Amino acid sequence: MCRVFDDLVERRVMEEKRAFARRLIVRGKQTVEEIAEDAGLPIEVVRDLAGLRMA
Repeated sequence: MCRVFDDLVERRVMEEKRAFARRLIVRGKQTVEEIAEDAGLPIEVVRDLAGLRMA
């Protein structure tokens, strides 16, 4: 049961990090690298959220 709860908490934390990164992207005042650092996400994830996928 603890493992299930831990997975749910981890999933929720990632959702919050992504939401935070999206808000920063919308503001447009930081670079992708700065947003990744502030949100605690990999740069690739932030690029995907911003629609800047590398081909």
